Amino acid sequence: MIKLDIVKNRFWFYGFSLALTIFGAYAPIFLTPHFGIDLAGGSFLQIKTDLKSIDSTVAKFSREYTIFPTNQGFLVQARQMNEEGLVANLKQQDRNLSVLQYNQISSSLSGELRQKSILYILMVLFGIGAYISISFWKSHQRVSGLTLGAVVVLTLFHDVLAAFGIFLILAKFFGYYLDLTIITALLVVAGFSVHDTIVVFDRLRENLKKSTSFDKNVFNQSIQETLVRSINTSFATVISIIPLVFLLPSLQGFLLTLVFGITIGTYSSIFVATPLVYDLTKK
Repeated sequence: MIKLDIVKNRFWFYGFSLALTIFGAYAPIFLTPHFGIDLAGGSFLQIKTDLKSIDSTVAKFSREYTIFPTNQGFLVQARQMNEEGLVANLKQQDRNLSVLQYNQISSSLSGELRQKSILYILMVLFGIGAYISISFWKSHQRVSGLTLGAVVVLTLFHDVLAAFGIFLILAKFFGYYLDLTIITALLVVAGFSVHDTIVVFDRLRENLKKSTSFDKNVFNQSIQETLVRSINTSFATVISIIPLVFLLPSLQGFLLTLVFGITIGTYSSIFVATPLVYDLTKK
């Protein structure tokens, strides 16, 4: 097995991660996201029909719309929609057409959802950090649970912001909308990333108990012993998601955010989290 001195080269990884984090934080300024209906307000119309395509008709009665095929027909989301005119026109093409659901989301409600989304993400990240602090409270006399929890929060902010920045790039080129599914993807990324980090931290705790010294070799050893497992787990997950990107075009933004987010989370667990613990605890 090739021995990697990750701790020695940690500042290169710190620099790369800092660039990703800053980009994710400032990306909305120059890559203005297009909010989905749930975060910007608009209408949802679900219809049951045998029509194969309704694009041209929807274009006449809607603005900034998205059409999703369903088992029974279509789901139309639009920023502005003349629902009565659209349904009447479609019924001229299919007399058996029926409206299964029609809902409107006001701009005030969508604004509240945006604020709550940010709040919930922050609550989850700090909640995970608090849980790690409690779980590793007596991990080792030189490494406190509070330090591990703080590192977890920092790396999770890195993972979420980096994944968000990459999503905005994809949205710019492929027209994806920022909606609640993307918020969900960011939360899944945080949960998956902390899983890898816990594995490394747990091995670090065990190695510190066995070792009489406290140097970078113990930290490198802990990373080395969990490296293959972390990479294999993430690789298997990403491989299982990639086919869905092509099979479920309506969820491409969500799935690609997962793919890149999981990859970034694995990277930070290996190359950032443990070196940060070393820097925060060494004398």
